[in-house]
Amino acid sequence: MQKEEFAIIPLLILGLLKDCGQSSAYELLSVFKERDYRYLVHMTKGSLYYNLQKLAGEGLVRLVEVVSVNNYPEQYIYEITPQGDEHFKGLMAKYSLQTDDITLAFYMTTLFAHQYDSEQFKAAVAVQMEQTRRKIAEIDHALDAKQDKIYDTAKSMMNNVRAHHELNLKWFQELLEQ
Repeated sequence: MQKEEFAIIPLLILGLLKDCGQSSAYELLSVFKERDYRYLVHMTKGSLYYNLQKLAGEGLVRLVEVVSVNNYPEQYIYEITPQGDEHFKGLMAKYSLQTDDITLAFYMTTLFAHQYDSEQFKAAVAVQMEQTRRKIAEIDHALDAKQDKIYDTAKSMMNNVRAHHELNLKWFQELLEQ
């Protein structure tokens, strides 16, 4: 079964192509990084290339041209097709109505914390707190430094993720006190 996070990468690629127009995979990845969408979805270079090829094979994007400048490797320029636009609309409908539970591997460990060494569990909670504070700081930095490059809806989502991390910090503190 494919992880839902990876299943939405086609939506991300199609959405970026709609935003940016004709683009290479490198350009799409650059926009992904520039907008700090990594706080919203995990996408590697490999998963981008794999999904872009899959979308092309399905006729949802098409190769427009191959360019090579100054003996650099060739770049394949893609654009979304009318079928890809319809598929994008379908994915938007599907995922905008989806109501998943938040799942995090750490959450599962709390169900059995009573079966685990308490000092090791406290150390794990401390690591979670440290990493969560780091994520909050990274989101704050991205929101401050890239205000003009991130759409309002993405800013709103990043603020929602930040609020979730803040709530986790409070919960982690409660776990330490139990």
